[in-house]
Amino acid sequence: MARILVVQADSRERGTMKRLSGIYITKMQELQHEVRVVDLAKLDYDKTLSKGYKTERTPEMLAINAFAQQADLLAFFYPIWFANVPSALKGFIENLFWVGETYSFRTKQYLLKGMWRGKKARIVYSMGGSEFYHYLFGWSGYRGMRQPLWLSGIFSIRRTSFDNMDRTKHKPAAFYEKKMLKMAAHDDRRLRGISQHV
Repeated sequence: MARILVVQADSRERGTMKRLSGIYITKMQELQHEVRVVDLAKLDYDKTLSKGYKTERTPEMLAINAFAQQADLLAFFYPIWFANVPSALKGFIENLFWVGETYSFRTKQYLLKGMWRGKKARIVYSMGGSEFYHYLFGWSGYRGMRQPLWLSGIFSIRRTSFDNMDRTKHKPAAFYEKKMLKMAAHDDRRLRGISQHV
Protein backbone atom coordinates (compact mmCIF):
# COMPACT_ATOMS: atom_id res chain seq x y z
CA MET A 1 0.00 0.00 0.00
CA ALA A 2 1.32 3.43 -0.96
CA ARG A 3 0.60 6.88 0.41
CA ILE A 4 -0.94 9.37 -2.01
CA LEU A 5 -1.54 13.08 -1.52
CA VAL A 6 -4.31 14.33 -3.83
CA VAL A 7 -4.63 18.09 -4.21
CA GLN A 8 -7.95 19.37 -5.54
CA ALA A 9 -7.25 22.88 -6.80
CA ASP A 10 -10.61 23.49 -8.48
CA SER A 11 -12.39 25.98 -6.20
CA ARG A 12 -15.77 25.30 -7.80
CA GLU A 13 -17.93 22.81 -5.92
CA ARG A 14 -19.04 21.20 -9.19
CA GLY A 15 -15.86 21.93 -11.13
CA THR A 16 -14.56 19.46 -13.70
CA MET A 17 -11.39 18.66 -11.80
CA LYS A 18 -13.30 18.17 -8.54
CA ARG A 19 -15.52 15.59 -10.21
CA LEU A 20 -12.76 13.78 -12.12
CA SER A 21 -10.42 13.67 -9.15
CA GLY A 22 -13.21 11.98 -7.19
CA ILE A 23 -13.15 9.06 -9.64
CA TYR A 24 -9.38 8.77 -9.27
CA ILE A 25 -9.51 8.95 -5.46
CA THR A 26 -12.19 6.26 -5.18
CA LYS A 27 -10.25 3.90 -7.46
CA MET A 28 -6.97 4.37 -5.61
CA GLN A 29 -8.71 3.67 -2.31
CA GLU A 30 -10.24 0.52 -3.81
CA LEU A 31 -6.70 -0.51 -4.73
CA GLN A 32 -5.85 -0.28 -1.00
CA HIS A 33 -3.72 2.87 -1.15
CA GLU A 34 -3.81 5.42 1.66
CA VAL A 35 -5.15 8.62 0.13
CA ARG A 36 -5.19 12.04 1.77
CA VAL A 37 -7.33 14.58 -0.08
CA VAL A 38 -6.67 18.30 0.19
CA ASP A 39 -9.44 20.57 -1.11
CA LEU A 40 -7.84 23.99 -1.47
CA ALA A 41 -11.26 25.68 -1.32
CA LYS A 42 -11.57 24.46 2.29
CA LEU A 43 -7.95 24.56 3.43
CA ASP A 44 -6.73 27.09 6.01
CA TYR A 45 -3.35 28.38 4.79
CA ASP A 46 -1.59 31.64 4.00
CA LYS A 47 -2.07 31.84 0.22
CA THR A 48 0.38 34.71 -0.21
CA LEU A 49 3.21 33.77 2.19
CA SER A 50 2.69 37.20 3.71
CA LYS A 51 6.07 37.04 5.52
CA GLY A 52 7.94 35.07 2.90
CA TYR A 53 9.61 31.97 4.27
CA LYS A 54 9.26 33.43 7.74
CA THR A 55 5.51 32.91 7.45
CA GLU A 56 4.14 30.69 10.20
CA ARG A 57 2.31 27.80 8.54
CA THR A 58 -1.07 26.78 9.92
CA PRO A 59 -1.41 23.49 11.87
CA GLU A 60 -3.48 22.12 8.99
CA MET A 61 -0.77 23.00 6.48
CA LEU A 62 1.94 21.50 8.69
CA ALA A 63 -0.03 18.24 8.87
CA ILE A 64 -0.21 18.16 5.06
CA ASN A 65 3.53 18.83 4.83
CA ALA A 66 4.18 15.93 7.20
CA PHE A 67 2.01 13.59 5.13
CA ALA A 68 3.66 14.76 1.90
CA GLN A 69 7.09 13.99 3.36
CA GLN A 70 6.03 10.34 3.66
CA ALA A 71 3.94 10.18 0.48
CA ASP A 72 4.93 8.06 -2.50
CA LEU A 73 2.82 9.97 -5.02
CA LEU A 74 1.66 13.59 -5.23
CA ALA A 75 -1.35 14.15 -7.51
CA PHE A 76 -2.57 17.60 -8.55
CA PHE A 77 -5.92 18.27 -10.22
CA TYR A 78 -6.62 21.81 -11.42
CA PRO A 79 -8.15 23.93 -14.17
CA ILE A 80 -5.98 26.11 -16.38
CA TRP A 81 -6.98 29.76 -16.06
CA PHE A 82 -5.26 32.45 -18.15
CA ALA A 83 -2.79 29.78 -19.33
CA ASN A 84 -1.60 29.18 -15.78
CA VAL A 85 -2.35 27.42 -12.49
CA PRO A 86 -5.11 28.89 -10.28
CA SER A 87 -3.92 31.40 -7.68
CA ALA A 88 -4.93 29.13 -4.78
CA LEU A 89 -2.67 26.39 -6.16
CA LYS A 90 0.25 28.79 -6.57
CA GLY A 91 -0.06 29.73 -2.89
CA PHE A 92 -0.33 26.07 -1.90
CA ILE A 93 2.79 25.18 -3.91
CA GLU A 94 4.74 27.83 -1.98
CA ASN A 95 3.50 26.36 1.32
CA LEU A 96 4.08 22.72 0.35
CA PHE A 97 7.49 22.89 -1.32
CA TRP A 98 9.10 24.54 1.67
CA VAL A 99 12.73 25.57 1.43
CA GLY A 100 14.88 23.41 3.70
CA GLU A 101 12.31 20.59 3.64
CA THR A 102 12.01 19.77 -0.05
CA TYR A 103 15.04 21.52 -1.51
CA SER A 104 17.93 23.72 -0.39
CA PHE A 105 20.32 25.84 -2.41
CA ARG A 106 22.46 26.42 0.69
CA THR A 107 23.20 22.70 1.13
CA LYS A 108 23.02 22.00 -2.63
CA GLN A 109 20.05 19.66 -2.24
CA TYR A 110 17.98 20.38 -5.32
CA LEU A 111 17.15 18.82 -8.69
CA LEU A 112 18.86 15.41 -8.80
CA LYS A 113 19.78 15.81 -5.11
CA GLY A 114 16.39 17.22 -4.09
CA MET A 115 15.04 16.06 -0.75
CA TRP A 116 11.95 14.47 -2.31
CA ARG A 117 13.78 12.44 -4.96
CA GLY A 118 12.20 9.02 -5.40
CA LYS A 119 8.64 10.29 -5.15
CA LYS A 120 6.28 10.23 -8.11
CA ALA A 121 3.81 12.83 -9.33
CA ARG A 122 0.62 12.99 -11.40
CA ILE A 123 -0.54 16.28 -12.94
CA VAL A 124 -4.07 16.51 -14.35
CA TYR A 125 -5.51 19.74 -15.72
CA SER A 126 -8.47 20.90 -17.76
CA MET A 127 -9.06 23.93 -19.93
CA GLY A 128 -11.98 25.48 -21.70
CA GLY A 129 -10.12 25.95 -24.98
CA SER A 130 -7.57 24.02 -26.98
CA GLU A 131 -4.35 22.47 -25.72
CA PHE A 132 -2.74 24.11 -28.75
CA TYR A 133 -3.49 27.52 -27.19
CA HIS A 134 -1.78 26.31 -24.01
CA TYR A 135 1.18 25.17 -26.13
CA LEU A 136 1.50 28.65 -27.63
CA PHE A 137 2.10 29.94 -24.08
CA GLY A 138 4.81 27.34 -23.50
CA TRP A 139 2.54 25.00 -21.52
CA SER A 140 2.82 27.55 -18.70
CA GLY A 141 0.00 25.92 -16.69
CA TYR A 142 1.94 22.64 -16.67
CA ARG A 143 5.43 24.03 -16.31
CA GLY A 144 4.37 26.13 -13.32
CA MET A 145 3.56 22.89 -11.51
CA ARG A 146 6.51 20.93 -12.86
CA GLN A 147 9.13 23.46 -11.67
CA PRO A 148 8.75 22.85 -7.90
CA LEU A 149 8.55 19.10 -8.50
CA TRP A 150 11.85 19.09 -10.39
CA LEU A 151 13.48 21.43 -7.87
CA SER A 152 12.63 19.01 -5.05
CA GLY A 153 13.96 16.02 -7.01
CA ILE A 154 10.70 14.59 -8.42
CA PHE A 155 11.21 13.67 -12.07
CA SER A 156 8.81 10.73 -12.40
CA ILE A 157 5.88 12.89 -13.53
CA ARG A 158 2.86 11.87 -15.61
CA ARG A 159 0.67 14.53 -17.19
CA THR A 160 -2.93 14.26 -18.42
CA SER A 161 -4.92 17.10 -19.95
CA PHE A 162 -8.56 17.58 -20.87
CA ASP A 163 -9.18 20.40 -23.33
CA ASN A 164 -12.16 22.05 -25.02
CA MET A 165 -14.24 21.59 -21.87
CA ASP A 166 -16.24 24.79 -22.49
CA ARG A 167 -17.51 23.63 -25.88
CA THR A 168 -21.23 22.94 -26.11
CA LYS A 169 -20.42 19.57 -27.66
CA HIS A 170 -17.79 17.50 -25.94
CA LYS A 171 -17.18 13.86 -25.12
CA PRO A 172 -19.69 11.95 -22.94
CA ALA A 173 -19.07 11.51 -19.19
CA ALA A 174 -18.23 7.83 -19.75
CA PHE A 175 -15.18 8.85 -21.82
CA TYR A 176 -13.69 10.88 -18.95
CA GLU A 177 -14.50 8.23 -16.35
CA LYS A 178 -12.78 5.55 -18.44
CA LYS A 179 -9.72 7.75 -18.86
CA MET A 180 -9.53 8.45 -15.11
CA LEU A 181 -9.81 4.76 -14.24
CA LYS A 182 -7.08 3.93 -16.74
CA MET A 183 -4.91 6.64 -15.20
CA ALA A 184 -5.47 5.26 -11.70
CA ALA A 185 -4.55 1.76 -12.87
CA HIS A 186 -1.38 3.13 -14.44
CA ASP A 187 -0.40 4.94 -11.24
CA ASP A 188 -1.10 1.79 -9.25
CA ARG A 189 1.39 -0.08 -11.43
CA ARG A 190 3.92 2.73 -11.04
CA LEU A 191 3.61 2.56 -7.27
CA ARG A 192 3.94 -1.22 -7.21
CA GLY A 193 6.97 -1.07 -9.52
CA ILE A 194 5.29 -2.98 -12.33
CA SER A 195 6.74 -1.97 -15.68
CA GLN A 196 4.22 -1.28 -18.44
CA HIS A 197 4.12 1.33 -21.18
CA VAL A 198 1.00 3.52 -21.12
